[in-house]
Amino acid sequence: MRKFFKKNLLAVSIASFSVSAFAATVTVDTNAYPALPKIIAGSDTGALVGDTLYVGLGSKSDLFFALDLSKPDAKWEEIPAFPGGVRHQATAAGVDGKLYVFGGFRNTAKADNQTVLDGYVYDPVTKKWTKLMTRGPFGPTAGTTAVSYQGKIYFFGGVNQNIWDGLFQDVKAAGEDKGKVFDKYFAMSKEDFFFNPMIASYDPATNHWANVGYFPYGGRAGALVDIRDGKMLVVNGELKAGVRSPQTAIGQLEPQGVKWQSLGDLPNPSANELQEGIAAGVGGYSNGVYLAAGGANFPGVRANYAKGVYDHRAANAPKMFRTEIYALKDKKWTIVGQLPQGIAGSVSVSYKGKVIVAGGSTTGNKPLTTVETLTYTE
Repeated sequence: MRKFFKKNLLAVSIASFSVSAFAATVTVDTNAYPALPKIIAGSDTGALVGDTLYVGLGSKSDLFFALDLSKPDAKWEEIPAFPGGVRHQATAAGVDGKLYVFGGFRNTAKADNQTVLDGYVYDPVTKKWTKLMTRGPFGPTAGTTAVSYQGKIYFFGGVNQNIWDGLFQDVKAAGEDKGKVFDKYFAMSKEDFFFNPMIASYDPATNHWANVGYFPYGGRAGALVDIRDGKMLVVNGELKAGVRSPQTAIGQLEPQGVKWQSLGDLPNPSANELQEGIAAGVGGYSNGVYLAAGGANFPGVRANYAKGVYDHRAANAPKMFRTEIYALKDKKWTIVGQLPQGIAGSVSVSYKGKVIVAGGSTTGNKPLTTVETLTYTE
């Protein structure tokens, strides 16, 4: 039996909680598709290529699996192993019937969690991976989001490679004193993390990288990003370790760059809880409306940061895996439902009026194999 979760909302203005003038329903189907193979539980890398959803990698596997969404009885099928090795937070996109995978980080002899700047393409026709003879001008690194649009792959945000790699090199060198290294790292301001505010595109047909523009609201990592009708939507993301931004923005892609407009913050989760912002959330379009959901944050961190306390650990708040589902309609956000459990770092794609969410993790960083759909209706 399928399980469905619904929430109807006809909201009124209550502080900055949820402001809406329409009734909406989001249905969450937890049995629409078969669960991921356990070997890639918790995966955060994947993309839609035509009717096929690809999910793979993670911290323990170099494997990828494919699911043909057009077949009602489809099962996950293993494809050839990823030749770039085990890595985490690689980013992926589908272009012209092929799967592209870039970046991420992995453990090396030099130190753990070192960023990788290579890229690979998988051709479902030949069933072969090929290493791309290119490299990005700045990444993609950890926390970079990739999205395909009109034959190109757009890359948004990500950590600073030198600071990220250097952190873990210093941790290794410090040995038993590694706590002091983390203390200094977490105490830095968001500006001193130098997260990437530049937007780049890669054209597989010409093997060319281009400077698309600049995000004027500060560098982000783990932001939700989507492009539709020439407009790039950016939702939240991390400003520095442990600190998120609640801000959302939309940018018109133009030949001279991107013309940005702020859409304001996501509404507060409740009347008594400040919106911290989310990182590593899930998102996509359902029936013409963009849905953003899940993600993780640390309650109380924004208030502390405003007081000059930059270390998120000072809030003594556990990492929260969020359940709220937000909808964007007429440039206004509202809460339209709840996930059955908090999730973050999942693969999410838009497909035939639904948002498909696969893998990721939940409370306690427990890896997930669940595949569910979110459907918006009014």
